[in-house]
Amino acid sequence: MIGGLKEHIRDLKEMILLPLLYPEVFSSKNITPPKGVLFCGPPGTGKTLMARALANECSVGDRKVAFFMRKGADVLSKWVGESERQLRLLFDQAYQMRPSIIFFDEVDGLAPVRSSKQDYIHASIVSTLLALMDGVDSRGEVIVIGATNRPDSVDPALRRPGRFDREFHFPLPPLESREQILRIQLGSWRPPVPEPTISWLARQTAGYCGADLKHLVTEAVLHALRDRYPQIYGSKQRLLIDVDQIQVRWPLPNGGPGSLGDIMTNELLTYDGTRWTEVDFSHTLSSFVTHNT
Repeated sequence: MIGGLKEHIRDLKEMILLPLLYPEVFSSKNITPPKGVLFCGPPGTGKTLMARALANECSVGDRKVAFFMRKGADVLSKWVGESERQLRLLFDQAYQMRPSIIFFDEVDGLAPVRSSKQDYIHASIVSTLLALMDGVDSRGEVIVIGATNRPDSVDPALRRPGRFDREFHFPLPPLESREQILRIQLGSWRPPVPEPTISWLARQTAGYCGADLKHLVTEAVLHALRDRYPQIYGSKQRLLIDVDQIQVRWPLPNGGPGSLGDIMTNELLTYDGTRWTEVDFSHTLSSFVTHNT
């Protein structure tokens, strides 16, 4: 389940699910389904998670969608021609196992903007990728998804219709989206986390991406575990603990958003839309919300 990306989910289902599950609609009307999609946005905003979720969403009943994931740098090789060979093998395998999704994370590392100063080998890799995408099955049974934090660094030839037909921007989540993400992260807790606690946490985490919020929840629980059962860190044997005795206090701001690094324990960072500002919450420590997991 993905929080805060409702519009993206709807549009991607239309672009990717329909051709994969109902190719006859496109063939009967003589229209070409999209071959590729580019995900753009800061790290931790759900690009990789969305690609995996799409593959799962497409797998209905006996119809399974194969999912191939490669990081841009992983495809590169020091041997001449090896990177191009690996790309061809990948696309061949995806075609043999169609319907399938090929996901290139950090695609800018694989297909950067070509220039006169660029070495021949890297330019050859970009050309090979372009040719392979041009040769992708026109029935929409093989979809290529690229993800990048730097869309301007991706070769422009990839960003035209017929290759990456659409671009989706994954921004830092606003307040409502942060609430949705936190509800998903905390949804399995028993007793349930009170709704006012979730809303309060969302307000205190402006500028946090989805990965930051997940990290915040993890660190809060581990911090509470260390406070309640410090003896488990000194024992090599599994000890009996009572999960209901672990009190999680919100927030535990040992760090702000991932891009900012560590901050003081009694500080949070808020984002006003133009700049980061430190806010001292030490005077409100006594009013922190406490929740028993």
